Amino acid sequence: MASTAFHEGGRAKHIFRRVHLCMGLTLGLLWALQGLTGAILVFHRELDRSALPSPQRSMPLSLDVLLGAAHLPVATRPESIGRVDHDPSIFVINYTGPDGRKRGHLIDTATGAKLGERDWRPTSPFEGSATRWIYDLHHRLLLGEMGGILLGASGLFLLASALIGVWLAWPRRKAWRAIFDFRRWRSTAQRLYGWHRLVGLCAAVSLVLLAITGATMGFGKQLRSFSESHLPYRPPYAVQPGLLPRHIVTANQALAAAQVRLPHAAFVSLILPSPALPAYQVRLRQPGEWRIWSGTSMITVDPVDGRVLDVYDAERAPLTNRLLESAFAFHSGEAAGFAGRIVTFLTGLGLTAMYMTGVSIWFSRHRRRRGQGASQLSHDKPGRRAV
Repeated sequence: MASTAFHEGGRAKHIFRRVHLCMGLTLGLLWALQGLTGAILVFHRELDRSALPSPQRSMPLSLDVLLGAAHLPVATRPESIGRVDHDPSIFVINYTGPDGRKRGHLIDTATGAKLGERDWRPTSPFEGSATRWIYDLHHRLLLGEMGGILLGASGLFLLASALIGVWLAWPRRKAWRAIFDFRRWRSTAQRLYGWHRLVGLCAAVSLVLLAITGATMGFGKQLRSFSESHLPYRPPYAVQPGLLPRHIVTANQALAAAQVRLPHAAFVSLILPSPALPAYQVRLRQPGEWRIWSGTSMITVDPVDGRVLDVYDAERAPLTNRLLESAFAFHSGEAAGFAGRIVTFLTGLGLTAMYMTGVSIWFSRHRRRRGQGASQLSHDKPGRRAV
């Protein structure tokens, strides 16, 4: 009976090893690309900021003054204003350019001076912001919503491959020390397998978390739709399109009304009224939210009289909302602070390294088997008879 169980266990491992190999060979290059671009994006805001002039760190101007001082292209209007990262010394005013592309006008909040310009959907890494192009590649494969869905499916396959890999590589009892014994890796094949196994086991927990949160973001629209129909879920407040009145309250007044409702929340951004959305929407970050600076609390303000139409407090939202909204914070590592970002950075590089070592192992074995096959054919071929 023990022999039968051992045989069945060995057969199961053989099957799952083939599954792990097939997923790695077919999707591994995509995962390696995701790992590399994800590692870059862990610090993309710092990279973006390093390319800008240093702002003056003094008392910021009001939103109305900053909006009035912005020098946008002719026939364009500001659509929103807000922070670009955790440092409030730089704001971005977003608008749609004459060519129909979404752009950002970066300004110094202390002076209103222009610091830079951003194309939020650049067509190449050499046009506009390279990190923004990498961001779009990582999150949507440059394919829009369909790219996000494809990456969501890829994340589920990555989750399965990671779990199978951990099961296959898990050492026997009291054999963990041998995993770190580099002296036992004498041949090239042993070194490749040793590094593949070691990196996989060390990055397993983080990799599983990245796969789950990545799939959650990829299927975000579908998950929100399902949650709204079947789970306790608070959908976004719907504002019906309509004409804007001639006189509306100012951005400062809308922000003040929002801060009365959530006095401890930090300002993130403000969407200006438009015919498509005839209301102010003030985005804030409550102290208990997972995101470092970009919270998801939202106050909707009537542009006519400054009356608050809706309050969405992310701290008090249903559990489903909080889980879906926390996906990015855990995917980027920022939920665990700087240490979490470092772990995410190393996991991204580790995913790329596992693909390279895994493919190298497969090529090495494939070449060796071909060599053995050729040698066997040569051995079996009948010799030429002497005349």
